[in-house]
Amino acid sequence: FGSACRVSAKNVGIENTEKGAYAVIDCDSPELILIGTGSEVSLCWDAAKAMSGKKVRVVSMPCWELFRAQPASYKDALLPKGVPKL
Repeated sequence: FGSACRVSAKNVGIENTEKGAYAVIDCDSPELILIGTGSEVSLCWDAAKAMSGKKVRVVSMPCWELFRAQPASYKDALLPKGVPKL
């Protein structure tokens, strides 16, 4: 992942897990967002590292239902419109 991105270990925890989704690799104005719902988060992490120079956000989404229940401001900040998501 590009130098503008950072590992967000502070996001990993029960509080953000209860939100249903959180960034494990974050960057401002990402070019691409990779979303994993379980064990594939590590594959997303590896893919982001392989895309050196690109601004890639990796999101762990253990619970779609909890994420859908979050305020629009949280959902839009984590998964901004107009950014491709895989």
